[in-house]
Amino acid sequence: MKRSMYVAIIAMAILTGCKGKSGGGDQSTPEGAAGMVFSAAKSGDYGPLKDLCDASLEPDSDSKMICEVPTGDAELKGKFKEYFAMGKVVGSATIEGDKAKVSVLIGKDGTKEETFNMAKKDGKWYLVSF
Repeated sequence: MKRSMYVAIIAMAILTGCKGKSGGGDQSTPEGAAGMVFSAAKSGDYGPLKDLCDASLEPDSDSKMICEVPTGDAELKGKFKEYFAMGKVVGSATIEGDKAKVSVLIGKDGTKEETFNMAKKDGKWYLVSF
């Protein structure tokens, strides 16, 4: 009985861990939300990006483009992948109230310094500009 309980707990932990990596993404922190961009570009799983923008927060055109990748054509997906697949979050976010700045490296070779500006709404962080 104990053995089957341990097996069930381990299986749940593995499944939960996998879901976290390929599921909707982690918008509970600004870094997690920013990381969704790079994860999608690396994996080709663009679905979570549609939840990264909130129209009421008035995202800029670049941010909207990222959020439109899941429904975009092959050319948009290719350009997105090319520009963000080598990207990464650098350090910790600077948070002031419901706004945050996340330093990232993006570009074809992952060396272009940029800042993702995020906003928090209902406990989730959203991309508003970069």
